[in-house]
Amino acid sequence: MKIVNANKKRSVTEAAQAILDGGVIVYPTETIYGLGANALEPKIVERVFTLKERNKSNSILVLIPDKSAVEELTLEVGEVAEKLMSKFWPGPLTLVFRAAPIVSKILTAGSGKIGIRLSSDEFCRELLNICKIPITSTSANLSGEPNPNSINMINKKVLGAVDLIVDAGTLSSQTPSTVVDVTKGKIVLVREGAIEYNKILEAV
Repeated sequence: MKIVNANKKRSVTEAAQAILDGGVIVYPTETIYGLGANALEPKIVERVFTLKERNKSNSILVLIPDKSAVEELTLEVGEVAEKLMSKFWPGPLTLVFRAAPIVSKILTAGSGKIGIRLSSDEFCRELLNICKIPITSTSANLSGEPNPNSINMINKKVLGAVDLIVDAGTLSSQTPSTVVDVTKGKIVLVREGAIEYNKILEAV
């Protein structure tokens, strides 16, 4: 278990290398600490599920390097999604799309849908710009435990199982992203989080 300080220049490079080497990291976002790994490799995604003792019937969302990655990971985007991306990305809004064939069933929990977010967090943006692949973004906890906004809140079982921990201190939020499903061309709330649902409705 190696811990690096998020404010150190080398930390983002080390974190990216750990992911590209097939590892799993704990990293800060603009919402909570997450578990990051290569979202395109089924065996690595399966490790994330095992590590946090997550039920495989629950999908895992991903963070992307830039908006163009949406088209690679989905079957269609649609007007509603375009409006929401324009208004709230980068930011704490996860949009659920119909997944493209390259997305593994493990990641989508067999639902055929994928949750995608473009983060506004500076560390996340730089990390993804280096990796140039989508990475997992599920809370760095054992399933059912509180969402962690500090390393001290993360279960030692999780900390001991990851390849690298990026410590950014106590984050200002303990609220995860808001999740909306746009697969039917309209907004369906999956989880209300950092962005209020009525603000999302107002945007379209």
